Amino acid sequence: MFEKKWNRTVRNMKRLLSLTFAVFFYISFYGQTSKELILRATLKHENKDYKGAIVDLTKAIELDSKNKYAFVFRGDAKTELSDFQGAIDDYTKAIEIDGKYALAFYYRANAKALMHDHEGAIADLTTLVKVVPLFAMAYLNRGVSHAKLKDFKSAISDFDRAIEIDKNYAMAWVHRGNARVEIRDIAQAINDYSQAIIIDPQLAEAYYSRGFSKILIGQTPGGCIDLQKARELGNVESLILIKEFCKQTGKK
Repeated sequence: MFEKKWNRTVRNMKRLLSLTFAVFFYISFYGQTSKELILRATLKHENKDYKGAIVDLTKAIELDSKNKYAFVFRGDAKTELSDFQGAIDDYTKAIEIDGKYALAFYYRANAKALMHDHEGAIADLTTLVKVVPLFAMAYLNRGVSHAKLKDFKSAISDFDRAIEIDKNYAMAWVHRGNARVEIRDIAQAINDYSQAIIIDPQLAEAYYSRGFSKILIGQTPGGCIDLQKARELGNVESLILIKEFCKQTGKK
């Protein structure tokens, strides 16, 4: 469950990354050839031609070996092609150029998590929050990695911090609820899922998790109502629990 949500977090950053590069390179003062290569790579990235983007970015790096943005952008394209180690190498190069480059630490942490190197991801995110202390998503992602390592106390602490920074961060409430389920604090977990639903009434994961939690403590009818809502919102996993625990609900 945590890994799927981590992957979704990574995907949600792609549009922001592409827009950031497009705007930056239109106003920067690189040589014309390098600029054209990077802009062309941006368009290829938008069209999911990641191999083509890598070719252009490699040429741009050959022209300007200190271009930290090009290294991060190429790393992102490699991530899309599941070349996580290649991506990490590029992010590392960007960090060597600028030791406080927050975006490189963020994306390197993502790539490390995708390679199941959660200790490495935590290290990068710890550096990141020192550079950008109010980055709620960094705390959420670090919490996810702590949870993958079964360190639920640290995970909850990170989710707490994410919520302190942004009380309307619905997924932080969901993740904290998930961690609380793992330590059998079901009542508080249900409260977290309920808050996530107040923030985002269309959040299928919150209904699914709340429904499952209610079933765990014997509140099966209410749990089945939540699972049915999750199903309506497109959560496929809920079908398994509906068939197992909600036979009447599942007859549709």
